Order: sequence, then structure tokens, then C-alpha cells
Amino acid sequence: MVELEEVLEDHEEAVSDEQSDSSSEGSNSDDDFEESFVERVKALRDIVPQDTRESIVGNISSVFRVGWQGATWIGKVMWVLTTSALLVVMPLALEIEREQALVQLENEQKAMQSGSPYGQPGQPGQPGQPGQPGLSTPPIGGYVPPGY
Repeated sequence: MVELEEVLEDHEEAVSDEQSDSSSEGSNSDDDFEESFVERVKALRDIVPQDTRESIVGNISSVFRVGWQGATWIGKVMWVLTTSALLVVMPLALEIEREQALVQLENEQKAMQSGSPYGQPGQPGQPGQPGQPGLSTPPIGGYVPPGY
């Protein structure tokens, strides 16, 4: 059996020693209970039943599978759209550019034929200007070929 003794004179010193011991143990106990996130998740394995864990894993994997299939499908659609656009739009853009170059060339030729470098007939010193002696004016509404 255990025998108990009562010590009165060292009571205050014993109480202060116990408090200092408990405070040092308290700081150690905090270090003992610090767990990482992974350790906490692993501890949940014991708490959550097996069928619930399998259900959660199945749902998560199906979400990832659907997401992967969706991303693959979107990638394929984008590939078809971009290649189709390149095959249709690029030749169209090149043809429009060629047409604009042809129109510009025709405008330059008309400007050269009229004798005006800027395509503005009737500038001073140009043939066909009214009021200049010796030069005839083109008929109104008619086309006069160059050299006449």
C-alpha cells in the first residue's frame, strides 16, 4: 500500500517548482501536438469509413476524367476552326490585297494619262485649262485620249 507524508515547510518551494515544471512541459506538449497537413489527412483515413472514402475518390476521379475529356474536345474543335480559317480566310485576304493593288495601279495610270501627278485635273499649267491660249478644252462629259 502507498504511504502519504505531509510536508509543510517546503510547501511553497514545491508549488513554485511544480509550476515551473508544468510551464516547461506545456511548451513541450505544444511541439508534440503540431502535425503537418499530410499527417492530419492520413489521420482522417481512420475516421472516415472505407466505402465513403471510395465514393469520394470515385467522384474526384470522374470529375478529373470529364475535365480532361472536355479539354481534349475543346482542343480538337479549336484545331479544326483555326485550320479552316487559315484555308479560307488567308486566300481571301490575299485576293483582296491583290485587288486593292490593281485598283491603285489603275488609278495611277489614269492620273498619268490625264497629265496630273496627283490625279487632279485642271491645275495651272496643265493642258486643257480654260483661258489658256492655243489649248483646246475637252468636251464636257466626253473622254479625250491622251495626246489630243
